[in-house]
Amino acid sequence: MTVAKWQATGNAYLIIPEATLGFAVTGAGATLLCDPRQGIGADGVLVLSASAVSDMRMLILNPDGSESQACGNGTRMVARYLTGLAPGRVTIETTAGILDCVVHADSSVTARMADAALTSGAYQPTATPFPYPHRFVSVGNPHVTIRVDDPDAFPLATEGASLEHHPWLPERANIEVWQAESGRVRMRVWERGVGETDACGTGACAVAVAAVLDGAAISPVEVMLPGGVVTVDVTADLSIRITGPAEPIAQFTLDSAFIDRLRTL
Repeated sequence: MTVAKWQATGNAYLIIPEATLGFAVTGAGATLLCDPRQGIGADGVLVLSASAVSDMRMLILNPDGSESQACGNGTRMVARYLTGLAPGRVTIETTAGILDCVVHADSSVTARMADAALTSGAYQPTATPFPYPHRFVSVGNPHVTIRVDDPDAFPLATEGASLEHHPWLPERANIEVWQAESGRVRMRVWERGVGETDACGTGACAVAVAAVLDGAAISPVEVMLPGGVVTVDVTADLSIRITGPAEPIAQFTLDSAFIDRLRTL
């Protein structure tokens, strides 16, 4: 069987239709697939299955085997994958809800994400201080957005893991550092279960919400990530639409022995 590898603003994912695989992909299986030496290499795995309420259901698995509730870049990839690269409209069922997507003629995709929320069971402040001023934003998955003078100067490589696992964040969280620049926003991201990546679609959404609420930007917000640029529309009731590219990279044919190994995990 074949596995498709796609990327969006530098975020790379594997797309696997579960029906063609014949068995469920486990967390350990996702870890193997994402390994660049023993597997294919990716920032995560998007497992597709039939849905009774939308065009397709999408399960998001991180390289560490954990499940993510939402993925803005992955949602756009799957939308364009489902339309066969042609313009069109699709709906995708996720843990965060049913997401409406429009694939445009210029190959960009607009995806309606879960509405943003500023509180969540995934955010539980205590007397133990958090080391940085921040704004918590949930967009189906938890984000801690930290406004800084210069994202490039922030020690994300050393601070990211400890912030992801901070006691205030019982489900762990994605960590974004951002700066407003002439109405646009520049950011870096530490993804929960992944580490620092070139992009995170839901992270861009969370930062756009924070920037609008802080008065640092006006919707729609152009968000600049190391891997590229997306545009996020934030309404007064915190509904979100993200627009950006999604491109196929390659099709990989899995060896039968590798498939057998996946099946045992």
